[in-house]
Amino acid sequence: MGGDFAPEQIVKGAVLAANNPERDFEILLCGPEAVVKDELKKNGYSGNAITVIDAPDIVAMDESPTQALKTKPKSGLVTCVALQKQGLAQASVSAGNSGAMMAACLMILGRAADVARPAIACAVPTAKRQAILLDCGANVDEKASVLVDFALCGSVYAEAVMGYENPTVGLINMGEEEKKGTEVLQETHQLLKKAPLNFIGNVEGRDFIKGHADVAVAPGYTGNVILKLMEGFYELTHEVFGEVKTEKANEFERLWDYRNHGGGLLLGLNGVGIITHGRADSIAINHSLFTACKFAKADVPAKIAKKLSAIKQNSEPA
Repeated sequence: MGGDFAPEQIVKGAVLAANNPERDFEILLCGPEAVVKDELKKNGYSGNAITVIDAPDIVAMDESPTQALKTKPKSGLVTCVALQKQGLAQASVSAGNSGAMMAACLMILGRAADVARPAIACAVPTAKRQAILLDCGANVDEKASVLVDFALCGSVYAEAVMGYENPTVGLINMGEEEKKGTEVLQETHQLLKKAPLNFIGNVEGRDFIKGHADVAVAPGYTGNVILKLMEGFYELTHEVFGEVKTEKANEFERLWDYRNHGGGLLLGLNGVGIITHGRADSIAINHSLFTACKFAKADVPAKIAKKLSAIKQNSEPA
């Protein structure tokens, strides 16, 4: 029931995934049973790839995450993550309240490798190749040590999931000089210089989009602004140029349409939690389900936790 267009677009996206001949997973829809089944009926779905799990509580998009967890244990997102903990599901996807989703995943699934906080990691297009941007909005007002954890998680993600060897890591800042930015960013820069990473220094927004870093680390506030700005740029191109049918235009569509990338993975958890856009439509939900399945089958959280633990152990002073 989460998202601006729930439950219609959520259920429609689940039906798209269920009817896809390449689907190799089953779908659990957690929400008010009667409402969800009515939507399935509207979509003409009567197959056996979708199971409805009754979760009558509704978490509003602007509701306090802590309050939602305390007062609405039978909400869709809490029920979904709890099924993961019980081993009855291998991944959770939500287009709803991001704070509540992160809080539920954190409380129920727990942290991996003593990560301070989870971060939303999104694969975004650049002039060279896809880069990992994190945090994209799971946190605000992070300490320098937390941003270093984000950098470690992002580097491991780029290597384990994207296949990038020795990925470059940059710190999003307002200038390349070490003394640029807030005190937290300046401290983060110094810590990253000593971290077991391929740290290339501060990266400005224009250079990030040019592909100067495989992993771009930013406070959640900044990362979310960058992500939404990129989405706005994509939408603006449609308003200005309309539909352009060329090979390059098709490639631009594939890379820049956020719906094709299946949401952001919550890094630093003992499980797969996907947060997709609040404006997600059926296409975005469809891709998010396939992305979640890919991460679950590849056991991405375990791989990240293993590598992250090794990095932290090796970097500890004797």
